Amino acid sequence: KKREFYKNAKYVSKYKKLRQQSEKNDLLPNIQPSEQGQNESQSAGLKNNKNKNKKRSNSLEELYAKKHADQLKALLEREACIKIREEERQRAEARRNASREKMFKKTQKGQPVMKYRIEHLLETIQGVNIIYV
Repeated sequence: KKREFYKNAKYVSKYKKLRQQSEKNDLLPNIQPSEQGQNESQSAGLKNNKNKNKKRSNSLEELYAKKHADQLKALLEREACIKIREEERQRAEARRNASREKMFKKTQKGQPVMKYRIEHLLETIQGVNIIYV
């Protein structure tokens, strides 16, 4: 059924094209000498239409270029945001690793080094005090 539908659509479109071509051919030979002045004005009108089409195509090209530039700008902004986020994540991870290394340091006898733990507690207490003040 689909095949029949597509075949019919193909034939219909061919018929329409032939009909349009035949209408154009019928109009062109019927021009009389008195209508030539009108025909020249119409041809000038066609030239204007061609210029308008060129302008339209130029405007379409401009619209495409503008849209493409906007897309590139948005892409660059997204990439910049992602890069900044990634850098922040790496800095935070490095900070956590440094503090973790300090917290897990041991003395020669295997006891934890209290110096870094006390510093960490002091920093957190001072941070809480700054928030409440």
